[in-house]
Parts: sequence; C-alpha cells; structure tokens
Amino acid sequence: MENKEKELTLQEIGLRFFTSRTDRDFTTMYYRMKPGISVYLKDMLPSMEERDEVMATTFAKVWAKIHQYDPYWNFSTWVYRIARNEALLFFRGKRKTYSFEAMEEMGINMEAKAGMLNPDYFEEEITPAERLAETVLEEIHNLPEMYKTVLTLREIEKKKYEDIATELGWKTNTVRTRIHKARRLIRAEVKRREPELLKKYQDLL
Repeated sequence: MENKEKELTLQEIGLRFFTSRTDRDFTTMYYRMKPGISVYLKDMLPSMEERDEVMATTFAKVWAKIHQYDPYWNFSTWVYRIARNEALLFFRGKRKTYSFEAMEEMGINMEAKAGMLNPDYFEEEITPAERLAETVLEEIHNLPEMYKTVLTLREIEKKKYEDIATELGWKTNTVRTRIHKARRLIRAEVKRREPELLKKYQDLL
C-alpha cells in the first residue's frame, strides 16, 4: 500500500482527498505537500517557527475549503495560492510595519516576491519556477531511500558535504557520488514529465 501511494502524483492525491474528504487522504496529502510548501515560504518567512504557523493555517484552510476546489485546476496550484495568501495575512497581522529595507535585513527576498504587491497576484497561475520546485521536490520524495536522504540533506536543508558525511557515517566521496546519482535520476524524471523545465533545473542544481 505504501509503495502504491508513493507512485501517486500530487494531483491524484489531491483529487482523492477532494473526493473522499477523509482524515487518511488528508494526511497523505499533507505529508507529500508540506516539504514543498516549507521551501516555497522560506524566502518570505526565514523563521521556521513562522513557517510552521503559516503552514498550519494553510492546511487548516485546505481542509475547511476543500469543497471550494475546482478539479479543473491543478490541486497543488490551489494549495500554493492558499499558502501565499496566508503568508500575506501573517504579515498584515503583525503590528509592526516593515519597510522594504527592513524586510531585506530579515532575509526576505522582496525582489523575488515583488509580485505579492500586485493586486492581481492571487489570480495568477503558479510560475514556472514554482512548478519546477514542486516537481523536483516530488521526485526527491520518490527516490530510493538512500538517495532521498542524502539529497534532502543537501538540497532542502542545505548542509555541507562534510556535515552530511558525518551525519550519515559515510565518506565524503560517497556523499558526492550519491548526490550526483540522485540528481541524474531526478533530471531524467523532470525531462520526462516537464521537458521545458529541464534547462532551468540544470541551472539550479
């Protein structure tokens, strides 16, 4: 059963939750989408504590508003929009008003998120960069455990090769070799699923 669930796409998982609205399918969706949402929110919310707060309200709204989802649209796009909105509400809820400079000092990439100031922001589709991140994160999740662990430590947690080697009890060369292999596996899947994103993926990694 677990292997079958790993083979499901995010869209299939989302549609299954939309249809069943059960705790079980919500939990499956939550654990598949949480890493991607966390990475997506990182520029806006450098603090893990703040990201956790926004993710909690995001998924609470996904649960409460699932009846409003239109299956014609991509499920993950719908969830990412909710996350964006919740991040904005989080900032608005703060009593302190931050200038652009102050937000940059906090580590918030305002240039990358400038679209949030556009009143039509929430009507836009998910960007190619966001779709790329979502696709790569999904494929990291689908890797064999050995490769998934090492690539998560490197690409998501941004740890150094030496620190990964110490944590996993491997040689540094082994870490490099397995990261290289994991990237090749993901590149092949991205090429199969999203060929137009392959060049951007290569640039990022």
